[in-house]
Amino acid sequence: MSDQKKLKIAVIQLTRIGDLIQTLQATRQFRAENPETEITLIAHKKFASGLTFLLETVFDDIILIETKNFFQGLELQSVQRNLSAFLSEINQREFDVTVNLSFSKSSSYLNTLIKSQLTLGMSRNNRSEIVINDKWSQYVYSNIMSSPCSPFGLVDIYRYIFGCQDVHKLNDDPERITTNSIVLHPFASDRKKRWGTNRWVELIYKLSKDHPNYTFHIVGAPEDHLDAEKIIDSPALAEFKERVVNQTGIFKLSDTYQALQKAKLFIGHDSVVSHIASETLTKSIVLSLGTVRPHETTAYNEGVINIAPRNKCYPCTMSEKCDLLPCHNSISHQAVATIGAGLLKGDNISYEFLRKNISGFHLDSIKVFKSEYSSFGLNLREVSANYDTVQDVFKNYYRVIWQLYLRDHEIQATLPDLTPETSKELQGYLEGINNLFDLYNFGIKFSNRIVEECGKDRVDSAVIKDSLAKLTEIDQLCNVTKAAYPLLAGLIDFFFVHKGNVAGDDILEVAHANLLAYYDASNLASVLNEFIEKSIGPQINKVSNSQNI
Repeated sequence: MSDQKKLKIAVIQLTRIGDLIQTLQATRQFRAENPETEITLIAHKKFASGLTFLLETVFDDIILIETKNFFQGLELQSVQRNLSAFLSEINQREFDVTVNLSFSKSSSYLNTLIKSQLTLGMSRNNRSEIVINDKWSQYVYSNIMSSPCSPFGLVDIYRYIFGCQDVHKLNDDPERITTNSIVLHPFASDRKKRWGTNRWVELIYKLSKDHPNYTFHIVGAPEDHLDAEKIIDSPALAEFKERVVNQTGIFKLSDTYQALQKAKLFIGHDSVVSHIASETLTKSIVLSLGTVRPHETTAYNEGVINIAPRNKCYPCTMSEKCDLLPCHNSISHQAVATIGAGLLKGDNISYEFLRKNISGFHLDSIKVFKSEYSSFGLNLREVSANYDTVQDVFKNYYRVIWQLYLRDHEIQATLPDLTPETSKELQGYLEGINNLFDLYNFGIKFSNRIVEECGKDRVDSAVIKDSLAKLTEIDQLCNVTKAAYPLLAGLIDFFFVHKGNVAGDDILEVAHANLLAYYDASNLASVLNEFIEKSIGPQINKVSNSQNI
């Protein structure tokens, strides 16, 4: 028996329940490759307490934070004592690594206060400034919920932060017995993400009429109970009321898990229930609306159908105000019901299936994605169109370059099938790429000038000061380029964050690290340029040949 000490890891996840499930899914895959590790989860009690039945299957220990316990005394000294006692208890565990997977202010401070040899994710330095040491966490901070072309889901990004090499799938129980039941979750934390009561009534009516042997279970939190009653009490559902069960506020998360294990289909928004459905391997339809970005947050299971609107304003941001919610009108209950019926029958939801069974009027206003496992994780592929938009093309570009640059993982990719319009848009991006390439090369030049000047016996501070001013100007011009060419934001924002977190105790070390960062950025800009030129080449040749005829 080996006397080697187990590697102790603390995983910090202070955000909501859905994020906890995604953290669990990534950690489980890490454990498959590193079974000898001892992993502790640190989470908010209000989010994690109802989920312990799942969390305990992956984590060796769970530390639940009850914030109000720190403020039991009214005096500041009392709060400090409570917090110090809590931190002392954690640090007695002598963690080797802390991994902060929640990019929040409180988690960054907690990640700093826990003593460990290696800190991953967001933390703070002794001036309370944000510090992000590992590149995948820098990617999250710079791209997730901001870049329109992020191609990775959060579970996979968490896996990459852990250093997982392979994809480890859950295996379904061949003896699992399902019933003729469909679980529905018509609720969301934000109005922008929520389809609306009338649409859910129409969907249930359609499904009830077409599937007379099925029952429908509406699940949700206690605060969703009245809204669920409004759905069930709708006059349109009067004849089907006996088959629609309101279990909001009655079911705990463990009960919802068991219901999903027995259900043949789940339909709901991007939410905690959709992530639980991925744990039970239940066939699922996820409706993505408002601020939801399907590629980042879709449920981690193969064959999940994700339906999103085609509106140009989608996805929006939390700060954008929207009263009309046009993206909600884009998804019809007929399209959702048809796809649901296909899943219940075991049909392959493909481009051919959608074109055959859904009218163009309903299909042309939505994007239908289907999840599938690949060598790098879970990929979300659009099955409602047989061509790529310029945003789709950039997603594929970024998938290739980030996998190679951040993971040293090569992806085999084919050139996209472009329409003339998409090809023209891509061609317009060549100028932006070339501008970016030139700016990064100027960054190399001025960073190198600082390195050379610092190596001299007599340092000219004016040269260093001028070079630093030029580097600041380069950052400003990169932002101007991003405004004109928004699909380059993924590259520009990443290297801005990366350069802001380079290691170094003096100006020479920082300048040398920046030199390497600019060099990497220049190479990736060159690769993007090459991708675009090769992609639009066939269209350019086609136009050229037609003009010569």
